[in-house]
Amino acid sequence: MGTETLEIRENYPLRDITTFGIGGPARYFAVAHNEAHVREACAFARENRIPLLVLGGGSNILVSDTGFPGLVILNRIKGFNSRTRGQYVFVTAGAGEDWDSFVKRCVENGWQGLECLSGIPGTVGAAPVQNIGAYGQSVDACISEVRAVDVHTGGEVSLSSNECGFEYRKSIFNSQSAGRYIITQVTFRLVPEGVPELTYHDLKKHFPDDSAVTPAKVRNAVLEVRNGKGLLILEGYESFKSAGSFFKNPVISAGQFEKVNEIIQKEGCGANWAWPRRSGDIKVSAACLIQCAGYTRGHRQGNVGLSPKHTLVIINHHDAAAAEVIAFARQVQGKVREKFGVLIEPEVRLAGFAPDALPLQK
Repeated sequence: MGTETLEIRENYPLRDITTFGIGGPARYFAVAHNEAHVREACAFARENRIPLLVLGGGSNILVSDTGFPGLVILNRIKGFNSRTRGQYVFVTAGAGEDWDSFVKRCVENGWQGLECLSGIPGTVGAAPVQNIGAYGQSVDACISEVRAVDVHTGGEVSLSSNECGFEYRKSIFNSQSAGRYIITQVTFRLVPEGVPELTYHDLKKHFPDDSAVTPAKVRNAVLEVRNGKGLLILEGYESFKSAGSFFKNPVISAGQFEKVNEIIQKEGCGANWAWPRRSGDIKVSAACLIQCAGYTRGHRQGNVGLSPKHTLVIINHHDAAAAEVIAFARQVQGKVREKFGVLIEPEVRLAGFAPDALPLQK
């Protein structure tokens, strides 16, 4: 497998390979098992002048009801190797490797740095795109290098962590260079037998002050917390048809925070919902804002609604259309903005939609 010529299929149903279970077909579809396949796919798209869309685990995306008009590449590039250099171990994984399985393997080896990112659905290649983060950890702190194929030229490139332009839930891969690169492998810099630093309230509760904190114990605690919020899409755990957290936690100015905090305190609808940053602005909980705007857990509107375990997760109850999800998301955005003057932006990628399907800050 992986050495043959790339097979390109037509009118492939995308709803079957996304965790939302929603969306129309891809005009063209191919599974890439190596960099040669990726280069072939890029050449096909250039020759036919069609857009490209890369899928990994299909877990952070909503596909429109009309589908995607170009070529969808399902990234299944595998591989895992490690080498020790100085005080670190550098671990390289193929972009198509399952993310949580990769984290589990690192934790089992005693390598610290990714344990708080356990249970996040998707693949290794998606991690730097969104600069995934959870429970006080973000992946950019551990990324050493990203290898990718340049869609425009078909050439291979290697990008350092600095060149990836990481910010909160942001990188060059989903901002100024969106669509230019297809990630093929990622190298992480981890700490052998490192001691995790816990900053997140929900995790601290799992560890008495005198307990020994290890990556393995933190991973187990994270999985327990995520399961309680209905955010695990793993065998043996209850899950829902969703794309994970639908909205990002907004970052607001100190001035905005005073106004938001006044409302939150007056109505008593939040605890541990704000996190000051070194820059002086404050990251606030989108879930808290949504709930305070009148949307409780389990709120349902037709075929879509909020998870009964977490207000940040929009779920597909029964054969929902993408248009229903968008309409509901816009409604939630509107209520939050009306109450707090804050626009919560989608974290979920939208494929096959018009650029203005959901309002964005910028």
